[in-house]
Formats: sequence, C-alpha cells, structure tokens
Amino acid sequence: MTQTVQTDQRLKGRTAHTPHIGPHHGHKWLEEFHHAGAAAFEKIGWPSADDEQWRYINITPITQTSFRPAAGPGSAGRGELAGVSLAGRGFYELVFVDGYFSPELSEIGDLARLIEFQCFHDASGDRTDRIRRYLGHELPAMSNGFAALNTAGFSDGIFLYLPAGVAVQKPIHILWFTTRHARPTVVFPRCLISACSGSQATIIQSFASLESDHPPLTNAATEVICGRDSRLELIKLEREAPHAFHVANEAVHVHAGAKFQSLTFNAGALLVRNNMTVHLAEPFGEATLNGLTISSGNQRVDNHTTLDHAAENCPSHELYKSLLAGNATGVFRGKILVRPDAQKTDSKQTSKTMLLSDDAVMNSQPQLEIYANDVKCTHGSTTGPIDEEQLFYLQSRGVSAARARSLLTYAFAGDVLNRIIHPEVRETLSTLTSECLHQLHIESVES
Repeated sequence: MTQTVQTDQRLKGRTAHTPHIGPHHGHKWLEEFHHAGAAAFEKIGWPSADDEQWRYINITPITQTSFRPAAGPGSAGRGELAGVSLAGRGFYELVFVDGYFSPELSEIGDLARLIEFQCFHDASGDRTDRIRRYLGHELPAMSNGFAALNTAGFSDGIFLYLPAGVAVQKPIHILWFTTRHARPTVVFPRCLISACSGSQATIIQSFASLESDHPPLTNAATEVICGRDSRLELIKLEREAPHAFHVANEAVHVHAGAKFQSLTFNAGALLVRNNMTVHLAEPFGEATLNGLTISSGNQRVDNHTTLDHAAENCPSHELYKSLLAGNATGVFRGKILVRPDAQKTDSKQTSKTMLLSDDAVMNSQPQLEIYANDVKCTHGSTTGPIDEEQLFYLQSRGVSAARARSLLTYAFAGDVLNRIIHPEVRETLSTLTSECLHQLHIESVES
C-alpha cells in the first residue's frame, strides 16, 4: 500500500486512514510513539468543516492532495539558503533539509558548551530519557489531526535542553528548509525545548521552501517547557514559497516565575494555520504572545491562540496585527481561559488589522472564558483601511502618496517589532518587515 497523507473519504473530516509512519532509527520507544500518532489520526481524522475551531479555513486543498514524505534530504547548498540563513548575523544556526539535520550547513560554534542539543535519531543515554519524558506531553497526538500526523510521521527532530542558570547570549536559529520535489511532498518538523530553572535564551524557528510546480506541505509541531524563573523568547518566521501549505501546532508549559514571550511572523505560503497554546500552570508565570501577518494575493492565514490560566497571579499580554492586501484573508481567534484557581489574573488581548485593498478580508474573534471572580481581563479588535487623515497629513507635508503609505504601514507593524527582546533579532525582523512591505506595495500598485 502506498503511504500518503490523503484519505479516500477526505471530505467527511472524520475518516479511517493509515498515515505515514516515520523511521524509528532503531529506537523502540520512537517506533511506539509513531504508531500512537497513527492510531490517533485513524480515530480523529482531519479537522471537520463543522468544527468551530476550523470553520474559517478551508483545508480541502491539503486533504485533496496526495502528499508523500520526503525520502531523504534533497539537494541544498549555501546558495539556496542565502535568502533565509541568519548565520551571517552571528546567530547559531541548526539547519534541517526536508526534515533531516544537515551538520554541513549548520553553524554551531560553541553552542554545545552552553546547552545540550540532540537530534532524535541519534539520542542516547540521559538525553533519550529526557526526550521520552517530555515528547508529546504538552502536545498530545489527539490534539487535532495535524498533530497526530506529525506524531506519526516525523523523520527527525531537535531537542534543545537549556541547563539551569545558563544564559545563551546569541540567538539560536533553527532553519527548516524544504527543497524542490517532483511531486507534492510533506515534511514534519518536530522541535522540543526544555528551559531549566533560571535559564535564558532567544530561539528562532524559520520555515522556508524553494518555489516548485508541486506545492509542499509543512506540518510542524513544537513543545516548550519553561522551568521556574526561566526567560525564553520564541520566534517563528514563516516565509515559504507562494504556493506552499503550512500548518503548525505549538504548545508551551510555563512554571512558577517563568517568563515566556513569542512572536509569530507570517509572510509566505498560500495557506497557513498556526495553533499556539500556552499553559500558565504555576503562580507568577507570565506569557506574552505577539503576531505579525503580511499577506497579499490569495493567501489565507489563520492564527489561533489559547492562553490557559490555571494558577493565580499569572499575567498575560497578547497583540496580533495583520496587514492584508489583494484578496488575502486573515483569521485571528484568541481565547483567554481563566480557571477557578487562577485568581488575580491580569490578561489583555488585542487584534488589529489594516486592510490595504477592498477585497481583503479579516475574521477576528477574541474570546474570554472566565471561572474566577478576582481577575482583570480585556480584549479588543479593530479592522479598517489606512487612516485617510494621516495620509492627507503626510502628503500635505510634501510626502508622496506611496511614501506615506509605506511609512504608515511600517509604523503599524513597528508596534509588534518593538516588543522583540533581543536587539539583533529586532533589527533582523525590522529589515525583513521593510522588505515584505516594499513587495506588498509593489503588488498593490501592479494590481
């Protein structure tokens, strides 16, 4: 039987299906993990159009395409990575090509002296025990069909273990790169991060792909454990080829006194779905979630977040912004859940969208679900075009119309960029944002 991630009854959502089983590299525990993911998918199937969590995104282009897993790493050199590599900025860089680690393309430097990092396929000893302890704990296979497929199918993955008290000064960049294939291909990036007590780091995950006649699917999964009093900044850069598909599940567990901050940056792919769940499990944990989407053409970007407050005195802050041009569609569905024991919660959620064309569409659904009585929670959402009064003001001061639009869109995005903690990363993302907005304005003029 040919193993694919397609189902004969795909339109029904809940189907019997045998997904691809990834290699276990001789590890019995990994083989069992893969089979548990396959069993989960056979039980729950693809997300259904009737599922409220998936109603604003049409995954039919994915379910109706017969994707095959990459049999191994494709051909990629530094030339292909030139536009997406961050090693030249002095960052540590771990490169995966079609889901397989590439040591020759990576820039590890002295990272191994600071932290432990291990690919799943060659884990041994204590590192295997740690991986088995954490893998799948925060992101169970039953979370949704894509999480189940990733659990069943990943070929390799990376485990980052930050020892107690260690502060990594340079950002760690994990680059997941998909090459060009002769048929639709799926890759299953898997990342596990454990930041022990008092540790600090900035970690970037980039997803990039070469343009191809056959759209690739990236089905990614990331699990993060923030130990007591740790400080972790996690940044995701999605900038895949224009016809690519991207689905990602991220789950974070925050212990007492820990501070977790994220940024989800969407600037590529035809269809994108991001699921971010943060569990504030112990008192005085803190979470800040930021997002920036820059879309045009027929792109569809769907951001779903859940801030699960399970303990008292856990503040959280959330700001997601979208710039949509052409026929692009954006979705933001953010949920703040405050459980009965989470007294003195202070949480704020904001979604803002700037529509740069008459055909762009935004669906924003901020949500509060509160079961405690001593809390302060707010949410808000705004969607609209560029402020004509601000445009007029700038033009009355001699600024051209094109330059005025550029200034206002960058200022809109800058509110998110200024929240990035690491200064070199902030500078890098500012440059990337300027490039994306420049291209956005070119496409707007041409259309």
